[in-house]
Amino acid sequence: MLTTLILVYVLLLILDPSFLYRSPSYVNLEAISLILSFMLVSKLMDISGVFSRVSTWILSLRDRKRIILLLITSELVAALLMNDTALFFLIPLVVTLYRITGDDPSDMLVLVTISANVGSALTPFGNPQNIIIWSHFHIHAISFLRVSFPFFLLSSILLIIFSLRLSGEGEGLARVVPIRMDLKSAISAVLLLAVNLVLASYGYYLMGVVVSLLISLMVRKEVIGGVDVPLLAIFTFLFMDFGQLSHVLGSMGVIPHLDGVALLATSALLSQVISNVSATITLLNHTTDWRSLLVGVNLGGTGFIVGSMANFITLRIADLKLWKFHRIAVPFFLASAAVFICLAWTGIYP
Repeated sequence: MLTTLILVYVLLLILDPSFLYRSPSYVNLEAISLILSFMLVSKLMDISGVFSRVSTWILSLRDRKRIILLLITSELVAALLMNDTALFFLIPLVVTLYRITGDDPSDMLVLVTISANVGSALTPFGNPQNIIIWSHFHIHAISFLRVSFPFFLLSSILLIIFSLRLSGEGEGLARVVPIRMDLKSAISAVLLLAVNLVLASYGYYLMGVVVSLLISLMVRKEVIGGVDVPLLAIFTFLFMDFGQLSHVLGSMGVIPHLDGVALLATSALLSQVISNVSATITLLNHTTDWRSLLVGVNLGGTGFIVGSMANFITLRIADLKLWKFHRIAVPFFLASAAVFICLAWTGIYP
């Protein structure tokens, strides 16, 4: 994906040489700083073994309890540590479990992926698009949660309904190896998460990066090496490429000022084509209705595989077939879209 974004950047530069000088202005340094800080927190919590310990306990349960708890765990981990992090350790665990029990893991893998996207929508730092919206509109965390929680709750209920078709699968118990926890890393990650939230609330994004780097170096040096630099580069080029696209389309009058149900539907559908992060960047400067934008782009994370970059993690790790992903993700997206568009149309939510 990074190569594609670089090629797009070069093409835009050829079409408009002045783009070179405008490029830095399109990059949201606040969002990039937050993403880097939470990457460090995520890595620190990941290597502490806390969530892996919880997951291994869940995997020792039977049938429906296992399915529901896996989905809830995926949502909570994604809400705290971003959807990518949740999938990086949950997908291998699901694959291992179903290999032991002899069942096909495809449906469960898709549901866990959807649950990570749904859970990440809850918090301002749960996914990149939330971070971008949170920092761009300078939203108070409580105000953000008042909008994100109903989306999270309704989507979770719908997800559980979809998961009922899996009951009866995976009834064999999985033998799991106990995982030793690093309590120092876990406590440091929790404290660092709280510090970043406070600093971000007051606009001290760069200070959050500095504090995160220092704490990570003192607690576990390998955390620094675990930062996904190509992913940071991807977000940087996303800002520049789609910032320029938004500028061009806006000057041509292609993208009007949007709000309400029109913004919600447009952002959800656009996410199906260019991903929800790209859709967020494209529409960011064409609205003041952050609530509808927030719901729309998080809604757009499901459906087609391109809706969220987190979806590609499942395909890459589990070698899941596209049609198996879409046979659950697309109906879920359509059902969710129908619910939230109806709520927006009637003025009930958001």
